[in-house]
Amino acid sequence: MFSQFFAQYILNKGLITPAQVQECLECRRAVQVKLGILAINQGFLTAAQVEEIHRLQHTVDKRFGEIALDEGYLSEEQLMILLDTQENGHLNFGQTLVDKGFMNLEQLAHVLDNFKRESNLDQRSDLSQFKENIRTQLTFSKEDKNVELYYDYISLFLRAIVRFLDTSPLLISATHEQELDRWVVSQSMTGDITLHSSFTAEDSVLLELARRYSGEEIYEMNELAIDSTGEFLNVANGLFCINLSNMGLDLDLHPQTVTKGAAFLGKSHCAVGINTGFGRIDLVMTGA
Repeated sequence: MFSQFFAQYILNKGLITPAQVQECLECRRAVQVKLGILAINQGFLTAAQVEEIHRLQHTVDKRFGEIALDEGYLSEEQLMILLDTQENGHLNFGQTLVDKGFMNLEQLAHVLDNFKRESNLDQRSDLSQFKENIRTQLTFSKEDKNVELYYDYISLFLRAIVRFLDTSPLLISATHEQELDRWVVSQSMTGDITLHSSFTAEDSVLLELARRYSGEEIYEMNELAIDSTGEFLNVANGLFCINLSNMGLDLDLHPQTVTKGAAFLGKSHCAVGINTGFGRIDLVMTGA
């Protein structure tokens, strides 16, 4: 998930547009990170040294690593480390940024350095880093007793999108007004605590979600589409209940509903926008 952390970081800093971020996320899987990017990330080379090696590649028939060794920029051990770590999520994303011309090497080196320093990337687990990124991106009222519950739920919901819908979600500004022409997928969890979760989306977005989750070709909001979107939320909420059960909290899942323009439940109201890569959904959480 590190690609998402880095992409969200760049988006929050306003360094490139949301469309450019999403384009790079979609393309990164076909990109192999070049040794220059890896060397910058490891601190073995500067952007200027990488540019120099690239220039030399136009004059001699040698690979990047060979030239780096010849010029004394890299040791044999450092080159082996780079070759062994050529598969890296957020660096795939960084390589795509450079390949598409959205950033140059110097800009990427600066952003990578800031990203690692601010997020302490090397010292945190994937899950804890994921939660911490959400915490820095969203600000909820400290007076709301459910605020920590919201952070945990958003974290799990985003991971469910990655796992079941095979896309890279990004947090964006939420739509606070309920639109009656949007679908609302809802489910309540009650027990030691109460949480009502819902997400809203337009027809085309909900259809694509249903296709990805079910693995079926669905072209209209029929019974299969409705069942698939409801089951996606049900599975995500089931995983959330399991996590809470491991913490000693017991919750029961109520049947999910999929309707157009339904009212949200509960008094406490928290909403976040999510760019799924195939459209926008708004996640709404309400407490007792």
